[in-house]
Amino acid sequence: MRKFNFRKKQVSAKDQSLQEEIVNQYFDELDLGNLPETNNHGVEFNSDKVYSRIADQIDGGSKIKTLTKQWLVAASLLAGLCLSAYLYRNDILNYVSPIATKQITAANGKIVTITLADGTKIWLNGGSKLTYPDKFRGDRREITLAGEAFLDVAHDDHQSFIIHTGAVRTQVLGTSFNIKAYPEDHFVKVDVLSGKVGVIAAANNAKKSQTVFLTPAQEVIFNKDNNQAIKTEMVDVDVLVRWKSGDLVFKRMPLPEVINTIEHRFNVKIDVDINLVRCSITADLTNKSLETVMKVLSKIVKGKAIQDKGRYRLKGKGC
Repeated sequence: MRKFNFRKKQVSAKDQSLQEEIVNQYFDELDLGNLPETNNHGVEFNSDKVYSRIADQIDGGSKIKTLTKQWLVAASLLAGLCLSAYLYRNDILNYVSPIATKQITAANGKIVTITLADGTKIWLNGGSKLTYPDKFRGDRREITLAGEAFLDVAHDDHQSFIIHTGAVRTQVLGTSFNIKAYPEDHFVKVDVLSGKVGVIAAANNAKKSQTVFLTPAQEVIFNKDNNQAIKTEMVDVDVLVRWKSGDLVFKRMPLPEVINTIEHRFNVKIDVDINLVRCSITADLTNKSLETVMKVLSKIVKGKAIQDKGRYRLKGKGC
């Protein structure tokens, strides 16, 4: 077979090998080796031109395929960027346009009311602090509470409402309930007036994370020390939340919790003998002075209240 001098192009080794293979196969099929250098018409056969024309056609097809692949890659990258932008849109928005965080505090003896951006109403009891965003973004509405609050949460199926109280968080869609979570207390207590509430305690070394669901007239108390939960049925929540109207009413409430409530109401410190901590108090002390309140408690515990340098000490035989 006649040998042809191929014109070399600036192509990759892989593309050049493919070109030569196809062109050689084409010439083999034509069997040009038996043809004279010139034909009967005196026209010389130019192998370089023939090769160049075939190679140009191959190059044209390769360029189209390469261009198509480039467009596919570009489209894939664009789709990936769009998906990432959608998934992380809130993070991007928070970076570009951050939401301001606000904080409100209710001083001892005071009750503060506030309405959040979503319409949720909150009553903040004395000695409590609430941290919340100026507006809500994304699929969650999150606030942080230290103290006691009654919440009437605006219903939203697409945005759950989460209250953080230390290691315990309470999650709802729309309901009304009371949370007591003062930093000095050894417990977090949640009582439900309406709707359904999920209370989740974070895992610790001794116990895994657990969730307790509550419906109206139910209560859960999480012990901060051992992460144990005690759930109670048939709770008189109406009496329990009368504090938001300024009332001071107790119904079978443990004495330590009663003392804590009185301390925040009257901005006073009260020490209690250890033998009285199991006492349970039922009393309506609305509009009573601190002196009267301490006299009533002294009578219930069969003891007396001693005042010294602005503090009280409650002593007694026990209940």
